[in-house]
This record gives sequence, C-alpha cells and structure tokens, in this order.
Amino acid sequence: MNHQDYRAERDDRLLRYAGRQLDPNRWICLRVDSEYVSTFSGQAAFLTAATLLGRMSPSVALDTPNVPVIESLPWQAQNICDLTLKRLYESDPHGNFCERPFRDEDFLIHLGSEGAPSITHGIGWYAYVGPEPSPIPTTVEINPVGACLAAVIAAARLFVHDFNSPSFTLLLNAFDWSDASGHVDSVPPLPGTLDLGDIWMVGTGSVGTSILFFLTLSTQNFSTTLFDMDQVKRLNITRSPIFTEDHIGLEKVEAARKYLHNCGVTSVRAEPCPLHESAIWKQRQTGSPDLLISAANELNVRHGIENQYPPIQIYGTTGQNWQAATIRHIPLLDPCSVCLFPNTEYSKTLCATDTNQRSTDLDNEQVDAALPFLSFAAGLMATAEILKLTLPEYPFLPNRTFLNTLPEPRFVSASMKSRKGCLCTKRSNSIHSKLLAGSRFAHLSARQRD
Repeated sequence: MNHQDYRAERDDRLLRYAGRQLDPNRWICLRVDSEYVSTFSGQAAFLTAATLLGRMSPSVALDTPNVPVIESLPWQAQNICDLTLKRLYESDPHGNFCERPFRDEDFLIHLGSEGAPSITHGIGWYAYVGPEPSPIPTTVEINPVGACLAAVIAAARLFVHDFNSPSFTLLLNAFDWSDASGHVDSVPPLPGTLDLGDIWMVGTGSVGTSILFFLTLSTQNFSTTLFDMDQVKRLNITRSPIFTEDHIGLEKVEAARKYLHNCGVTSVRAEPCPLHESAIWKQRQTGSPDLLISAANELNVRHGIENQYPPIQIYGTTGQNWQAATIRHIPLLDPCSVCLFPNTEYSKTLCATDTNQRSTDLDNEQVDAALPFLSFAAGLMATAEILKLTLPEYPFLPNRTFLNTLPEPRFVSASMKSRKGCLCTKRSNSIHSKLLAGSRFAHLSARQRD
C-alpha cells in the first residue's frame, strides 16, 4: 500500500466527521522543559500529547530530554523519547517522527509551566493552556488527569483552528469540571495507592481503549474482563491510543489484553463475543464486578445490561457538534442508561461516534466517524470519574458532564432525569441491593437508600 492510500484508509473516519485533516507537511513540535518532563505529570502529559498528535498528523518532532520513565508509570526504566518514537511508528509506519530541536516554521506545543509565549501545563486536577507562567502550583501528586487534559485541549485547539490558534487562556478544574477562572483552590488529592477492584468493560473501541490508556497511567492495581466481538481495523488506530498496525486483524479484546499485560495489569480476561452471548456475563455472581464501563454501542446492549441489575456504570461518549461527555449511573441513585438511550431496536447510539451515510454505497452502509481528540477526551473524563470513586463523599457532581471543543473548550454539567416508564422504575430495589452486596462501591447506592 502506498503512502497516499494508507493515509486515506487510516483517516477515513476523521475525514467523514470534519471534512479535513491536518496538513501533513506542517511539522508539529512537541517540546517539554527539562523540569516538567522529569515529573509524573510532565511525563503523563508528554505521553498523551505524543500519542494523540501522532494519530492526528504524520509529522511530529519531539524536543525533550530523553529521561527515564519514572516508576509510577508503566514502561519504567525505558527512556521516554525512545519509547515514544517506537510507539509512534508502531501506530503509523508511514509517519515522519523524529527527535530534534524546535524550528521557527514548526507549530509548537510547549509542555511546562513556562518557556514559551503559549504553554500547556497540568498538575493534579488542574489543566492550563495560555501565556506563561502557569498559575498551577508545583506538587508531587500522582494524578494524571490535569496534565493529560491540558495535552488533549492543546491538540483539540490545534485541529479546531487548523494551525491558526488565536491567543487564548484557559484554566480548568477537572475535579468539579469547572472553569477555574484563574484561581487554583485546594481540591482533594487521590489516595497514595489506588486499587480500583474488578472492572468489566463492555466495548473496547475508541473510547473504551482510551479509558484503559488513562487508567494505566493512573494505576495498574485492577483486574478486568473485556467484552467485544469486533476486530481491529486500520481506521480504528486514529481514535484509539493503544491500537497499532500490529493489532490489525486481531480481536479488539485480545489487542487490549496484550496492551494491559505490557503495562503491568496481570489479571485480564478477554471475551471476544457480544455481551449477551458471554457465559461470564450470564453467570455473573453477587457483588461482581465492582464497576462496569459500558462503552459499547450496538445490539441493544444497554437494555441487556439494565435488565441484569448492574453495578455502578461510568463511561464516556462522543457525538455530534464536536463534543465529548462522561456519564455515571449509580444504582438506586441515578437514572439508568436506558433513560438516556431508550431505543428498543438494535441500533447504534452516539457512543464514540457521529454517524454519516455514504450516498454512493448501494447498501446504504451506516458508518461511524469521530475525531481522535474527542475519543481521548471522553476516555479521560470517564477515567477521572472512576478515580473519584476512591474519594470520600462521592458523588458530589451531576451524573453527566459535557466537554465542548468548538469554538473553544468549556465544560457543561447537567444531571439526567429518570424517564417515565423506563425499566429502571420497575426493578426491585431489594433484589438490586442484594446483587450489589459485596461490591466495592455498593455503599454509594446504600447511602441513597438510607
């Protein structure tokens, strides 16, 4: 396959959504200052930015000290530039990726608290993009959310404005999904040791694998079961931070299992079938799993989930109007997923997709289209909510938050309402409570009953 055909196939869904791609001849330079790249936050931001930019452009230069990956992250003991260049070429063997200093003709994304007219910086729950210096104080908190959010926002603005980003200042608080308006207040840190228990994931597509990527930056202390019936295609790579050329043709759950094992997550089960056909799902025991990430979008899967008295669900979605979102369903507290997606036919939701129809197709094929930074954003937002489960007094936020990236990034939180006549209004609370007993987050439902 020649370069042009490869690029057309790989970027097919991006082109369907936005009608354009970044100029492949315009180099993007990802630069990190030496102090920031030696920290957990700086390395999380760098790995996220490089992974995302390499799926948006074939021309990315890395300008950063080649320091070892720190212990808190997977891949420790490897040098960060060597690791990143290897992973970039694994995801795009036709790309032009290198390690070199910034040039005047490059588009610069500078990671750090200072050092450029416009900087990208994040620590803890806070993300900043704007003129130097950053208002975020330096801490040693092991929390990737703010750093990764800043990297995703910078990449999103690059694409939204097509290399012509206007002057801009944004400080976001991912703890409560707010515009911090220049003020960095104290917010609860994550526990020193994160153990998320047993997580089941239904759907290992773009948003699902983005959640896995950000979870492994946060902790490797969880077990997981992965459900998905599809195989990896080349067009999946641009929207997933973990799929590579070597994964094409593999079952998605197997590709994800390999990735998790390489990151140090040792207990992974892969179920290459629809949820309703899985013996593991059908034989689910009381108190299992601790958390369900429902990132699938077909075969009426949400009705199948809700009919089986599920545990707490957290997931991300993308859709029309250049939006990403995170959604939460705490049993006996929040409306269920069928309140939000009430279709009873076997139809696709907007989870991770915007559907476009090709008028030239004789069979009127419906295809999904999405932007890489939206899938990353939805996965990161869902991961942030999962991490907040470990904090006292959760939940303290509405059960749904949107990130708008067009024309400029902003968060909007708005709780869903229960839908009259939905199946969740007819379920037995007593039976549901018994099935939740023993799960790690059952107390969230018990709090509401009390």
